[in-house]
Amino acid sequence: MGKLSYVHFFLLVLLIISSAEMVRVVDGARCQKVLSSGNCNLSSCRQQCLQQLNGNGVCVADAQFNYSCSCVYNC
Repeated sequence: MGKLSYVHFFLLVLLIISSAEMVRVVDGARCQKVLSSGNCNLSSCRQQCLQQLNGNGVCVADAQFNYSCSCVYNC
């Protein structure tokens, strides 16, 4: 089996993260929620996440390079 390139690894990680609309972490304190899909502006995503959930907003790409605003916050 060939080596897994960094690009493939990065895309796999992004696909796993973006596949769940909301993930609750068992050990406690972190949840994730997709705030908007399709097109993500990082500054507005961060502001929206901070205002709504007091969390950290990030833009996450799927396999087709569509970006979603995902908010990671304390549950």
